[in-house]
Amino acid sequence: MWTALTVLVLVGPVVLTAWRSEGRPLSVALVAVGVVALVTTGVAMTAPSRIRGLTAAFGIDRVIAGHRWLGIVAIAAALIHLVIAVVRSPKLLNPFAASLSIQWGWLAMAAMLTVGLVAAVGRRSGRRYELWAGVHVLLAAAAIVLAALHLLWLGHLVSDPVLRLVLSALALALLAVLFLRWVWRPLFSANGAYVVYGVRPEGPSTATLVLAPVHLHRGLRFHPGQFVWLRLRRSVLGTEEHPFTIASSARVTGRMELTVRDSGDFSATLAALPTGARVWLDGPHGAFTSAPEAPGLVLVAGGVGITPMMSMLRTLAESGDGRTHRLVVAQRPDEPLFEPELASLARRLDLHVTRTAGRRVDAPMLHGVLPPEPVRHRLDYFVCGSPSLLAGSLAALEQLGVPAERVNTEQFGWSGPLPIGGPDRRRTDAG
Repeated sequence: MWTALTVLVLVGPVVLTAWRSEGRPLSVALVAVGVVALVTTGVAMTAPSRIRGLTAAFGIDRVIAGHRWLGIVAIAAALIHLVIAVVRSPKLLNPFAASLSIQWGWLAMAAMLTVGLVAAVGRRSGRRYELWAGVHVLLAAAAIVLAALHLLWLGHLVSDPVLRLVLSALALALLAVLFLRWVWRPLFSANGAYVVYGVRPEGPSTATLVLAPVHLHRGLRFHPGQFVWLRLRRSVLGTEEHPFTIASSARVTGRMELTVRDSGDFSATLAALPTGARVWLDGPHGAFTSAPEAPGLVLVAGGVGITPMMSMLRTLAESGDGRTHRLVVAQRPDEPLFEPELASLARRLDLHVTRTAGRRVDAPMLHGVLPPEPVRHRLDYFVCGSPSLLAGSLAALEQLGVPAERVNTEQFGWSGPLPIGGPDRRRTDAG
């Protein structure tokens, strides 16, 4: 559904514009390419706005990748639109002598190029990321507002009743999504309001934050393997927030657990939160979830990447699941996370736990863990951990002939596209 809706929003207005426009081919192309730039900019702004249905359908990593590509297409279309306009009327090269509508267009072009430049510079971590994200969002908003003013002042498209209706509907949908993302959820939504029930140490550098919803009947409902964004105060912009995978069972609605490794000021602050402190969650998000029809799960976890696996296993135990599951754990010897509970879960479930003991996760190791073909090809595989663990595990599964569509991955500490794996792999990024 989401794929069809995205294609309709991207292609529909362009086709409709070309059909309704009159004049020479170059004039029609000028208008159509301008609409491409406007629509793709709007969809690019919508994609990272944490629409739960979208992130659940595709995974946050694919959504963000789509956001980047749509941004590139929007900038390219805007440049082509500018070139065609100048070819038709060279005097437009001097924006100071042009009409106000053309000046709006030049300003929109400048804003879009600046957005691309800021994106090319790259993300920043911690509070610097919040500054980077704020600048990125404001520039993108300026670009689409200026482009809309350009379109309105020209008046060509809005004079057509059909196009006016379609473009108005798209504009209202964009405003609704942006209001939900940047105003309603950060400032007013009661669903994400939680209070700290306690902090449970899991190891020398890892702790579990136990949260209870402020409004018991408005706690978040989630699928095992999904994640939430957490912030310590309510604000539209400028508040630091980070994604954390949910570790608790999806069948326990009165509390939520997030296991956090001490990797910086923010995580250290979370581990030191007093009982009764309030936090705000945005979610759940992600497509790192299992299909009930699979005959069993194979879970490969590295370090704190075991967090979504614990949510899956706890949920399976609560539901009395009778399938055979396999867990491969690659952890530091001094911090064997959840070791007693995993032993308990292995008694409640048909669960086989393999600890790597420092050995690399490769094809020979997984060959000894997995069942023979053809059962191996019908299992659901989940791999979560560092980029190196994902790359090695995906290469091993590929060597063992595991179909790519059976493999789900979640990478902690996103650093770029994985070097291994086809386009059918479902991924999220909840580092």
